[in-house]
Amino acid sequence: MLAERTKTKQNFYVRFENTKENLALLAYLQTLKNQKFVIYNSPAEVTKSEKEHIRLNTEIDNLSQLKAGWDGFDALKPNKKAINQAEDLVAMLSEKVLKYCALFPSNDSSVYLQGNFPKGGFAAYLNGESFSYFLKGENFKNSAADIELNDKIISKIENQICKNLT
Repeated sequence: MLAERTKTKQNFYVRFENTKENLALLAYLQTLKNQKFVIYNSPAEVTKSEKEHIRLNTEIDNLSQLKAGWDGFDALKPNKKAINQAEDLVAMLSEKVLKYCALFPSNDSSVYLQGNFPKGGFAAYLNGESFSYFLKGENFKNSAADIELNDKIISKIENQICKNLT
């Protein structure tokens, strides 16, 4: 059995051996109603349900390994706070949005999350302190600069993406 923690800086997976104690713990975790855990019955379920989160967390790991000069010139490596923001943003967005997104380093030590949706685009700039975003569709545009990354803002952005861009 696998358990996953979401909406945190890092997801983790735990494999439970089929002992009486572990099965009792798993039964307890499944009774929790506060959405702190998602319970999977097999690794295949994790792969199917969290494929985009896994893909983008792998991209974040790759960004964190970049060295200064990664572009062949004077680009700074992504800073730890921007990496943490990217982890938080990816954790807050749904699979249906993330399947259109990719992460990119910026030469000023920041990170970009960009989405190319059927009816428009999304770009988020994460500098480690605040973030800025831009949504643009055929008949829709929204943006904000230097704002706090939080669940309420990301929920609003996701709703706008789903309503106007997919």
